[in-house]
Amino acid sequence: MANVKKTLIATTVAIATLAAPATAFADDANNVQPDVNGAIEQAQNAVSQTQDTVAQAIQTTDTPSDPKADAQAKVDEAQANDDNAQANLNQAQTNVDNAQNAVNQTQTQVDNAQSTLNAANQQAQTAQTAVNQAQENLNQAQQNAGEATNPENQKKAQQALSDASQQLDQTTKQLESANQQVEQAKQEAQQKADNLTAAKKDEAAAKTDKDKADKTASDAKTKADESQKTISQLKDELEAALAAKNDADTAKTTADKNAEDAKAGISEKQKDADAKTTAANTAQADADSKKAAADNADKQLKSGSIGFYQWKLASGYANEDTQHALDQLVKYQNEDWVKIGDENSATSLQNMLKALDLIDKGNEIRRSLGLPEWTVNDVDTINAQLAADYNTYSQNTGHVFTGTSQNLAWGYGNPYDGWYTQEKAVFDRYAEKNPELRNMTAVEIYMKYPDIYEETGHYLNIIDPDCDTTGFAVTGSLTAAQNFTQKYLYTSGVSVNDYRQQLLSYKNALDSASDVYQKALDKANEAKKAAQQAQQELAALQERAQNAQQTADEAAKTAQAKDEAYRKALDAYNEAVKAGQTANGVYSQAKNEADKKQTAYEKKQAATKNAQSELDTANAKTDAARTDAQNAQNAVDKAKKQVEQAQAKLDGYANAKENLKAAQSKLDKANKTLSEAQTVQQEAQSKLDKANDAKTEADKTLADANAKLEQAKADKKQTEAALKDAKNALDGIATKPGEKDDIDSGYTIPSNEEANGNNGNATKPGEKDDIDSGYTIPSNEEANGNNGNATSVNKGMNTADKKNDKTTVYKMDANNKTVTATGDDLAKTGVDVSSVAAVSIVALMMGVGFIGVERSIRREED
Repeated sequence: MANVKKTLIATTVAIATLAAPATAFADDANNVQPDVNGAIEQAQNAVSQTQDTVAQAIQTTDTPSDPKADAQAKVDEAQANDDNAQANLNQAQTNVDNAQNAVNQTQTQVDNAQSTLNAANQQAQTAQTAVNQAQENLNQAQQNAGEATNPENQKKAQQALSDASQQLDQTTKQLESANQQVEQAKQEAQQKADNLTAAKKDEAAAKTDKDKADKTASDAKTKADESQKTISQLKDELEAALAAKNDADTAKTTADKNAEDAKAGISEKQKDADAKTTAANTAQADADSKKAAADNADKQLKSGSIGFYQWKLASGYANEDTQHALDQLVKYQNEDWVKIGDENSATSLQNMLKALDLIDKGNEIRRSLGLPEWTVNDVDTINAQLAADYNTYSQNTGHVFTGTSQNLAWGYGNPYDGWYTQEKAVFDRYAEKNPELRNMTAVEIYMKYPDIYEETGHYLNIIDPDCDTTGFAVTGSLTAAQNFTQKYLYTSGVSVNDYRQQLLSYKNALDSASDVYQKALDKANEAKKAAQQAQQELAALQERAQNAQQTADEAAKTAQAKDEAYRKALDAYNEAVKAGQTANGVYSQAKNEADKKQTAYEKKQAATKNAQSELDTANAKTDAARTDAQNAQNAVDKAKKQVEQAQAKLDGYANAKENLKAAQSKLDKANKTLSEAQTVQQEAQSKLDKANDAKTEADKTLADANAKLEQAKADKKQTEAALKDAKNALDGIATKPGEKDDIDSGYTIPSNEEANGNNGNATKPGEKDDIDSGYTIPSNEEANGNNGNATSVNKGMNTADKKNDKTTVYKMDANNKTVTATGDDLAKTGVDVSSVAAVSIVALMMGVGFIGVERSIRREED
């Protein structure tokens, strides 16, 4: 395990809060300014103090020698900051509450002052009105005093009083006459109202009689309609019953004939069914005799390439390598990664034919290069099949069962696209820079330019002129393996076409056995089917005869029942016609009575309308009389006022001097009262102005306190987050196993040469095939060292150079979501104030692989 460095990065934030003492207010309206200067100064001091705390908290420190102790110190510091923020928040809330109380008190004082001012304004207005009236009275008294010195004025005043009294008598008489007209009009209107009530009552009674007659006529109409509907329905039923009766009679005649016809031909059908049953039994016996041969052929086909090589040994196609190939396949047939005969296994006959097609594609390449075509060898073919199945169904992948050399591929429909086309392009680029490569053998390239050989080994295997014998295998999942053998090792290779012909001769022989059995079975099935059909036809004929007779019997019963139903329907129809005639008569009589009641009701409606018109006229007359009476009353009131004015003027002349003196005294008193009221009004306005000023200052203080309270809340939220992150960082250090996480002393890492892997290493030409000398399947470590490319060459592993191990540092955001690789050494990372906490992650970069001479490629996207 690689060394892991742990570095805790945390930030501690101290939040400034508002602190202010409670503010007191005086009850007196003249002392309404709250004492808030001390509160504001104290709050500003608290802000400065906490800002200094924040500045100290964000200072960058060197990496602590004890991360856990340093993290605990951060937690303690964050806790202290959070406690301080809470205290400041509490004080800020107290300041807001005190400021709100001050606002409430000043508002009360403003309201009281406003009420006092409103009362003073009302008193001043009342006093002003009294002054105006007193001045008017004084003016009139002065005028009366001047006019009283002239006797002619007194004479005129006496005459005005006499005229006004006479006018009052006249208007009074007119008012009495108008009131009498009103009473008379009201009596006439009442009589018309009574007439209208009686008319409405008569109309309602007429409507009741009309509605009753209408209901009677409607009910009679409904019954008459129902009778007609019943007649129509019964007529339809009568016609249907007659049609059913006729149909039943016809059906009875037809059923009797069908019963006679169905009885004919049963004896002849029995003979035909017996003959076909005998033929079916004979055909089945013949098919059974051919089944044994077909069953053995199917078993042979399912044995895949094992069956094929067994067949070759028993035929003229065997060669010196056939037995060796069969022994190799039988040796591993029970391994769980070998799927003998499975349709997706390389050992299936179908996949063997596909493999031969792929060899043809490779020979096209060799012919284009002027190289000899590959021949196919049994041993190379078997080894390629085992390698393909191993790389498909085992837990491991890699080069196994190799010959002189071996190519592997995964996911290619045509693996030569990767082996040849892609790697040829790479080789050509190297050859353009180094032309001598084109004149060197694969062995020479491997020895002198191993890196080039690693990239182009598949291509070099394909164009190797000395490897002219091959074996190819492919699985259903497109895992391909091709083995190459130098011509001097095996001499039993045949052309691809000859090898294909051997395989097809074997497969066709087995397929034909199955076809022969299938044809015999088909013939037996046809005969059996014909026998079953004949038996079914016989049974159907017998059942049809029985059913026909049963149908004839039922048809006779049905015909009798339909005849009875028709007679009953006819009787019901005749009765319904009689009832319909009676219902029509009742409806006609009820309709005439309803028409009479309708006429009477319409007359009563006209009478009610006329009574309403007369009442409307009487009401209008009453309203006019009331208007005349009101006009008369207005004239009387006017005359009375004129009398009073004339009398007052005459009296004024008699007491002019006394009235003038009294009017002057009342005016003086009114002016004094007005002056006093105006003084009170000014004092009230002054108090209101002071109260409003105090209220404005209190509102400002409350606004400031609320703003500082919101800041204190925000600061408290930040200190809580900082405390939480500091605790999380401490927990992260305390729970990680070990502080050093050094590499296990017993662990080794491959050397640089081995760690490079062998993605693209071809088998060294001429390397000995160790299959026959007790070959064993590579272990997981050996097979997994090159991303699925195993090798037959296993080298030792050297201890890794710790200096080459690299550490990648990751920073996570405050939400523990975004992870960013920084590539920095955490020991050099200072405090990151842009994040609440950052966590370092050390990733071990390891590479384990092998260098060998085999080659393999993989296409993941296919």
